[in-house]
Amino acid sequence: MQAKTRGLGGFAAPLAALAGVVLCVAQALGYAEALCVTEGCSLHEDTAVFGLSLWWWGAAAFFGLGVLALWGRAAWAAGAGLACLAADIGLVALMALTAPCLTCLVAGLLFLAFYLFAARRAGGAGRLALAVVAVWALAFSPNLFAMGREAMRPWPMSGPETAAVRLFFSPDCPACRDAVIALHRLEKPFLGFFPIAGSEAEVRMVAKTLEGIEAGLPLPEALARCAEGEPVSVGLALRWQLLKNKVAYLGGRPDGVPHLQINGWPRKWDHLEVF
Repeated sequence: MQAKTRGLGGFAAPLAALAGVVLCVAQALGYAEALCVTEGCSLHEDTAVFGLSLWWWGAAAFFGLGVLALWGRAAWAAGAGLACLAADIGLVALMALTAPCLTCLVAGLLFLAFYLFAARRAGGAGRLALAVVAVWALAFSPNLFAMGREAMRPWPMSGPETAAVRLFFSPDCPACRDAVIALHRLEKPFLGFFPIAGSEAEVRMVAKTLEGIEAGLPLPEALARCAEGEPVSVGLALRWQLLKNKVAYLGGRPDGVPHLQINGWPRKWDHLEVF
């Protein structure tokens, strides 16, 4: 049974290399673009070395690693895997300073997996290898936090989640209510209204506004009535949505509310008479 386990373990490194080849080729040919949903994907997708996409270089590297692993040269395979991991530190660090690319990070994890499997077959890792892995991990970890923050997309009370024009407003702010009325009157599909709350009272006002919208009131009217009537209970789901909105709002370095964010130039924005 132990011999069988060791035999199956011998295929771990080649399988990691095969997965890397498939990922890199698919990304180079454009078939894996749907898998990359982070901002860094568009930023780094055209990166090339000597006129050749990094994905083709990655595919060649994984192919070579797989050949070494299948050939039975465990020490060579581990050394080559460590070299690829060391080379990946630069890209991982660049993403940490700019924006993470999900498929690039997956490729880096496959390099790490290959090295660990190959090193285990070769008898373990030395101090230099452990240092390289540690530096790679230090460069890799900030990307996880960046991806987590990027995943916290703001929640619109009205309008699309991917709205090109986002109005962040507080329910207890007269200027915000004026801004909501003015923009809501435009009835444009690219407008999104994102509430934020700085106190428990404002959280309950947001909940009351949401209750009015669910009852069929337009946003401006529901917002105008949010301080009327009996207070409503606030669940954890709404508090989480408001937290995401506050993170997105603070990311724009605002001076106060109402705060308007414009991403690009919305199509069919033919006039600004409302202002």
